[in-house]
Amino acid sequence: MGFENVRSRAISKQEGEVMEHWKNARWPYVAFVILEVVIFGFGSAVTKFAYESITPMWCLAVRFGLAALVFAVFFGRRMVGQLHTAKVRAWLPAALGMAVSYLFCNVALDLTTATNVGFLLALPIMFTPILSLLAYRTRYPRALIPFQVAVIVGLCLLCSQGGSLTFGLGEAFALVASIGLAAALVFGKQALAQLDAITVAGTQIFVSFALCLGCALAFEPALDVAAVQPVAWGVIAFLALLSTCLTFLLQTLALGRLSSTTVSLLLTGEPVLTALFAFLLLGETLSGAGLMGAAIIVATIVAATCVDGREDNSELSTAPALAVESQAPVAAPAEPHGAPSFSVPSAAPVASVLKPPTPVRFRS
Repeated sequence: MGFENVRSRAISKQEGEVMEHWKNARWPYVAFVILEVVIFGFGSAVTKFAYESITPMWCLAVRFGLAALVFAVFFGRRMVGQLHTAKVRAWLPAALGMAVSYLFCNVALDLTTATNVGFLLALPIMFTPILSLLAYRTRYPRALIPFQVAVIVGLCLLCSQGGSLTFGLGEAFALVASIGLAAALVFGKQALAQLDAITVAGTQIFVSFALCLGCALAFEPALDVAAVQPVAWGVIAFLALLSTCLTFLLQTLALGRLSSTTVSLLLTGEPVLTALFAFLLLGETLSGAGLMGAAIIVATIVAATCVDGREDNSELSTAPALAVESQAPVAAPAEPHGAPSFSVPSAAPVASVLKPPTPVRFRS
């Protein structure tokens, strides 16, 4: 009988260790961002088909309007309940950042080449740690600098294609879009302290819809629904359901476990996927320099993610030792900082785990 009890306890301990391993695993959240990048890359290529019969701002307005309708139908009551008790400043900065990013990106595509826009939109990796430093007074992650340099080199090779980068009004708009995305990543961590991932994504979608609709009404002619081709409606449906609803949710979930800097690093793979889908769907080709740049970006993303993962594991492994040395009483094993639950019925469980300001994971 005693042997059976010992065996049962050993099995329970082993099962607990397995569950703890999966709870602390980073790879599902990395996979979320990679899936997001694939969807974004495909969406960037097919958006050109929609622009043949609908203007950019109206395309955005209809896209975010459809996405907002989906979120209102499925999550409206849940979002209202959480927003009723949350402070506006907790979620509005991230939502505005995302809205500005999408709006200025699409305007930039009308004013300059997609190559220049693609290069500038991949720069949140430069702005994210700076914004985190200014907003939360975190130390600048000096360990990230080599990866930043490598990404910039790769993007130059990928996007320049042997030509020279110019800087005009379109480039300025793309730069603002990049800063907006960085702000959405940094302040999205703050929003997760009071709201769950679905509500944070929903606020970004609704604010984006309001801003894009207002700009479409103010700066573009009235939408001629009859003139919009079926292909354009199909593209808009894809952009609304997958490239908006799904990707916003994936990114918000990833921010609950990964640092905003790591997410911005992973997002730099978007120009690579855009170039791939542009080749497959639009017949665009990459030069030898472009292929080399793509390879550098992919290698940098993999290396930086592995380094960030080792930082997380070292923090988790040293936490119990520190508790023993300090002789602090521990009532129950605490979840590691930044590990969200896939089931987020209310804001309280998330608030107990995610507390801003959250410093980036890279250590100097």
